[in-house]
Amino acid sequence: MRLETIRIANFRNHTLLEFEPGPSITNIYGRNGSGKTSILEAIHFCALTKGFPGNADRDCLSFGKDFFTIQAGFISDHGNRTEIRIAYTPEKEKQIFVNEQELQTFSSHIGDIPCVTFSPHELSIVNGPPAERRRFLDTAICQYDRKYMADLLQYRRILQQRNALLGAFQDQPSSHTGLDIWTEQLAGHASSIVLARLRFISKFREMFGEVYSWLPGTTVPSLSYSCSLRQGGQELSGEELKYHFIEKYAEIRSQEILRRQTLAGPHRDDLLFFIDNRDIRKYASQGQQRGYLVAMKLTMHRYLLEMSGERPLSLLDDLFSELDDNVSGLMVEALSSCGQVLITSTRESAGSCVSSFSIEKATNKAPGAI
Repeated sequence: MRLETIRIANFRNHTLLEFEPGPSITNIYGRNGSGKTSILEAIHFCALTKGFPGNADRDCLSFGKDFFTIQAGFISDHGNRTEIRIAYTPEKEKQIFVNEQELQTFSSHIGDIPCVTFSPHELSIVNGPPAERRRFLDTAICQYDRKYMADLLQYRRILQQRNALLGAFQDQPSSHTGLDIWTEQLAGHASSIVLARLRFISKFREMFGEVYSWLPGTTVPSLSYSCSLRQGGQELSGEELKYHFIEKYAEIRSQEILRRQTLAGPHRDDLLFFIDNRDIRKYASQGQQRGYLVAMKLTMHRYLLEMSGERPLSLLDDLFSELDDNVSGLMVEALSSCGQVLITSTRESAGSCVSSFSIEKATNKAPGAI
């Protein structure tokens, strides 16, 4: 997948900007606060229908403006063109058009433009709370597995209903019957989600070791899935796993009623990272954690390519900060075979496969209004 051009208006600190990246690595450079990351976020909108994690649509609206728009053209590895148009106003919220057809459900678009991101804020995937690692898993798998996305959306809906019932639970037969119904439905989707995550991790783990080997040093990385079931889902069928979830919920029912929330399931699972069999959060330096995350993102690119047959766009924010010249050089070499890669930095980069884009010059030379 390749971005041909993108045009944004009233988005973040850009009143109007047009950007045409190169076919391989494009370095978007400029001073801090000049809006480099905003370009990547606009592309992220086109691919995943929203801004970067933690950012609401309203946050992307330029100060004092009442709308923002994004227009972009993409071409797939097979030559298929996709035109994306996004319009946002606080009153009408967000509208997304794909080839002039408005999306009725945004989730239907996920995966059509595969995308891999990196930013320093995403170090929380490695050293932050479990929710960040679950988001990493869900974002990855949803881009190639529509059944997983459907299961995830249904699971979240049922979880909300089950938690609401637990919050108002009464010691009456009707309450127990209602809880049993929601529990069986939740267990069915939970088993599908866990099995998909385990399949992903099994394949991802193999690729990750190969990608990580180019980093300097002799450390050995590993990762594993921590499931709220003792069985962990290993080598179980979907029905067997569903049964174990139902059994688990029966075992902890009194605790759930007391705490008024669902205490087991994919929404409470975690992904564990290790270097030389040591927990990376406790024993790795910040540089090792950053290198680990970069290797994960490169592995994600390879994984999505294999699963979808389409090279993902790579959006890499402030990639080279805190990396020495040796590692940066290895990084550029690795990225040169990854299709279209967009990198932000504070200075211009040189290289035969790298084209540069000055954010200040682009902003000053923006074309006429949309």
